[in-house]
Amino acid sequence: ILGWVWGRVGALYPGYTADPRVNRSLYRLNRDLRFSRDKSPYKTHCGVLIYRRDRSDSPCLYLHFAPEEVFWSNGWYAPSPAAVRAYRSWVAEPEVNRRLGDEAARVGARYPLLPPQLKRMPAEARGLELPHPELFLYKGLLTYAPREPGGWLDRQGWLQEAVEMFRFCRPFMALLETWQDLARSGEW
Repeated sequence: ILGWVWGRVGALYPGYTADPRVNRSLYRLNRDLRFSRDKSPYKTHCGVLIYRRDRSDSPCLYLHFAPEEVFWSNGWYAPSPAAVRAYRSWVAEPEVNRRLGDEAARVGARYPLLPPQLKRMPAEARGLELPHPELFLYKGLLTYAPREPGGWLDRQGWLQEAVEMFRFCRPFMALLETWQDLARSGEW
């Protein structure tokens, strides 16, 4: 699966890694159960991650497969507190706020974003006149494309849908990469 997807989107995502090793692009499926009383599976799903640079605070592409749930997503998930502070400084810039907000709206019209993680506006955003103040309510921006779990493996084209999403969302991901580059350089 990883090789098939990467073969179709890899050229669009330079600097990203699709490493077919466990704890790189593939999440571990199980744990050592030999000496455990609890023999239940560690996980009941398979996760595939295509990430930029070293995985931490990185935009990524993600595929998730389980008997009860199938989805793919892309964006920026579970950032560190320092990364969130840098993100908020970045989206406080009016031009950045407009570009990212417009792009998030374009992507969100086709592939919904996960809901904002905050209910109230953070203190640093109050009083700012920005086109998309709602960007401050996110601790990470992530698209989410759930699919019907039953029969997904038998359906023709199911993986092509994920590839199409990753292509469509490329401008959105490019903006998140810009933020990551600025944050790592210490500019934000």
